[in-house]
Amino acid sequence: MTPVSSDHRSVSCEPAAGDESVVWAALSRFEAAEPKLVFVFDRASHRFLKLDGPCEDFFNLTREELLANPYGWARSLEAFDRASVNTLQEDLTRCGKIVRQVRVIGRDGGKRTLRGVLVLHHEQGRVVVVGSVTDISVESAGGEPSSVLRSAMEEAHEGISVTDAEGNFLYLNREHLALFGYETMEDLIGKSWRVFYPAEVVRQIEQEVFPELVAKGRWRGLLQAKRKDGSLFLEALSLSLQGSGGIVCNCQDVSAQARLSERLEKSEAMFRLFLNTLPTGVIIRSLTGHVEFVNDATASFFGREVDPLGQSKSMEVRLSDHKKFGYWAVVARRVATTGAAERFDFPIVWGGREWVLDVEKRPLRIGSGDVTHICTLVNDVTTARRMEAQLADTARRRDEYLVMQREFISMVSHEFRTPLTAIQGVHYLMSQSFAGAAGPSVGNFERWLDLQGQALGTLRELVDQVLLLNRIEHLSSSLPEQVELGPLLKKLVKGTAIAPVNQRLKIVLNTPPGFTALVHECHLRALVENLVSNSLKYSTGIVSVHVGADENEWWLTVTDGGRGIPQKDQAKLFTPFFRAGNIGTVAGTGLGLTIVQRCASFHGGKVELESQEGKGSTFTAKFPRKFSVQLPLLPFTDRVPSANPFGEINPPIL
Repeated sequence: MTPVSSDHRSVSCEPAAGDESVVWAALSRFEAAEPKLVFVFDRASHRFLKLDGPCEDFFNLTREELLANPYGWARSLEAFDRASVNTLQEDLTRCGKIVRQVRVIGRDGGKRTLRGVLVLHHEQGRVVVVGSVTDISVESAGGEPSSVLRSAMEEAHEGISVTDAEGNFLYLNREHLALFGYETMEDLIGKSWRVFYPAEVVRQIEQEVFPELVAKGRWRGLLQAKRKDGSLFLEALSLSLQGSGGIVCNCQDVSAQARLSERLEKSEAMFRLFLNTLPTGVIIRSLTGHVEFVNDATASFFGREVDPLGQSKSMEVRLSDHKKFGYWAVVARRVATTGAAERFDFPIVWGGREWVLDVEKRPLRIGSGDVTHICTLVNDVTTARRMEAQLADTARRRDEYLVMQREFISMVSHEFRTPLTAIQGVHYLMSQSFAGAAGPSVGNFERWLDLQGQALGTLRELVDQVLLLNRIEHLSSSLPEQVELGPLLKKLVKGTAIAPVNQRLKIVLNTPPGFTALVHECHLRALVENLVSNSLKYSTGIVSVHVGADENEWWLTVTDGGRGIPQKDQAKLFTPFFRAGNIGTVAGTGLGLTIVQRCASFHGGKVELESQEGKGSTFTAKFPRKFSVQLPLLPFTDRVPSANPFGEINPPIL
């Protein structure tokens, strides 16, 4: 019953002369439990020497049809079993006895489970097969080995098929059928594997795959396959060669995985390209110390080349063995333990010059929650650190100059006050001595004394304002406070002028009751006094002071109907010692509005001007309700020195 290729036909089942003794000798040693069909088959002549039992009960053919074609019984098997008995003859020769369980379709269309027992005998110089077939459909259960195997192959998540020696399909499982777009096995049984591949792939299989399959007994690779509808896909194929010349095939559609792999390769290539274009050095190292990637910037710095994957054993030796990088390893171990990145400056002499490297060690977690690698980022900050040092030195010198300036101005101003006070005292005594005197020269002398008094007053005002400006520039010892704004401003405005001039002041407070703001009273007094006194000085009419506020800011507006300020002079009005061109004989220092602007800036505010020559001016100072004081830089000697970035370990500077 071995399904080998043969066109031999036999029409008799009676033993010929000389065959009887062979048949009875073979049957005498054959034991079968209640066989339904017993046979003796001569392998040399490919004919039945004996066939007892109703064939129609087992196979989809009559006794006469089986005698005419001894191998026709195989067509009654289900496709799975038809493929599985392809090696029957080889297995029988090797083992001498085999037992097989198969599923068949009988002549009545019903499916049965048969158990076949085959024994190989050598009788009187001839080789015969003695066998029996028993219907075990009733006693067969799903746990039988063949049933388990059949179920496993049908439920497999990859395509499985078997071909004969000519390459025609004997069996395909459901996954294989679905993979290529077919519904039933009958569409492919008996057809060549070539229907699954384009012509150029068929040539590749015949010229490249089959020679290796024959030589090694197996082959595995990727091929472009073709579905029933003509669409193409990438197939992962595994082939195993059977002794009979048939092939067992396992296959899967890996198009999606291939596309994903291609995208990942492109992404990885782009990522490597990106890393290699960075001026920042990048080193990725495993916790075992193996350097897995270095980019071009790192390789260039260390004078080493890397392979296409960014790996270099010489780089690993350079980083591991050179004593200058011992601190890097210390930090890397700490980062691996704590999981927190660390960053430090690393001064080094390398390649004949001094460097300062900005080094950052970052933990990487690849494929797990634990730290698996350390990524080191390295930037050359030599120039930046040199510039920072120069800027620090410049700032130190500037701070020193500011201190010297403040002390000089304060000293000179105070030194001016002493002789100025003495001169003013002598001037007063001289004025009192000539009071009521008569004579031709007395009038001129009194006029000279009057001019001298005006000059002394201007000089005294100048000294006072220089001192005030110096104090504003460098702040005072007190800090801003939260105060109720309305009463404070009313007191400051009223205190700016003597009693007769106060009659010209009009104060309007439009602040909400209890409205408070953060102010420095000393600076606010200087601002109010200078704005109000300027308006009183350069006008003869009413000076209006309006105070308003909302939720976020407050403002002070001073309006007069005086001579106004020429348009060409308004841009320079807040410049120290500048005075408008239409002031006439009105005395002044040119520092009042400078003080106003500095006081407003200290409070985070600004001063706006609206003026028209001959019609008066309006100054508006606007302030935020809250502000942050911008403290000046302290002298360099007062600063706290930076900590050593290397802790207790100092890297050598060669």
